[in-house]
Amino acid sequence: MIHYGLIGTNQATDDFVQAANVTNKWELGALYASDVDQADQYAKKYGTNQTFFDITDFFKNGNFDTVFIASPNGDHFSHIKQAIQADKHVIVQPPALTNPTEFAEVEQLLIDHPRALFFEGAYPIHMPNFKNIEAAVGKMAMVQGATLVAMREQPEYDAILEGAQPEGFTLASFGGALQQKGVYAIYAALKLFGRPNSATYFATAVETGVDGTGVAFLQYDHFYVTLHFGFTTDSYMPTEVNGHHELIQVDDLTEMHLVQHYDAQKKITPLMSADYTYHFTGELLAFTEVLEHPYTAENRKKYREWLQLAEDVNNVVYHLRQMVGIKFPTDMPQK
Repeated sequence: MIHYGLIGTNQATDDFVQAANVTNKWELGALYASDVDQADQYAKKYGTNQTFFDITDFFKNGNFDTVFIASPNGDHFSHIKQAIQADKHVIVQPPALTNPTEFAEVEQLLIDHPRALFFEGAYPIHMPNFKNIEAAVGKMAMVQGATLVAMREQPEYDAILEGAQPEGFTLASFGGALQQKGVYAIYAALKLFGRPNSATYFATAVETGVDGTGVAFLQYDHFYVTLHFGFTTDSYMPTEVNGHHELIQVDDLTEMHLVQHYDAQKKITPLMSADYTYHFTGELLAFTEVLEHPYTAENRKKYREWLQLAEDVNNVVYHLRQMVGIKFPTDMPQK
């Protein structure tokens, strides 16, 4: 049984707890929250008696060996460092870190604390239907290009239009379309096709200064991948991978309810597997295998690949936002 702690009281922690419960391999040990009322509410909701309001006390005395971090983006780096220094395993809601400098520091901490493992919880790439997409792409004789879409209107956008500065949608809170939606499209692209040779980004800003929508182009040796993402509007455009006389089509990159293969005769073959009720179940089962058996050759290989993928995604996200002048507090010179 893996005993875990939670940092955060939000939809991501709800999703994590629901998925953890159905695996029958995870047990909640402790909850950290900065708001007393929310902490009490969520402690009752999640069924834990260990609630902490001091982060140092949480890592020192909390009954857990693995922590799920779903705090505001700007707090991730500090929380990750404290977790690793306490020899806790870490799962972080994307984006885990804001720049390559932070990532390099976390990697060094992992070397200094070899008992701790670090995972970025990019749940779509661990869903059964994504595995089917990977397998189908691997069988393609040729990839000519792809279009990946992660665009969903968020209710906070209406508040922004009225002059609000909601958490996660401002420069001060490390927000924006690239951070919220684009990171999942980039994860999918790099998982399917590897690191691009170059990347370009065109973004449309909203009133808070962050990108509301954007289009990114990833260049590979023989094709381009186009990424559409944003939080100001919905898109029902499918995700597609274009081969030679064949096509893979996905209804929604982060849901993947419908995945189909079109052959040269336009014959449609479904590529769906039985999916999980809760989004995070696939990643939790994958992480559980590595946490329970960290020293097998296969699991060490998987872990190294996930860590490298997380670093590659961090580099691409950072490069893209620098291209359009999106500056976060961690990018500013320290006084």
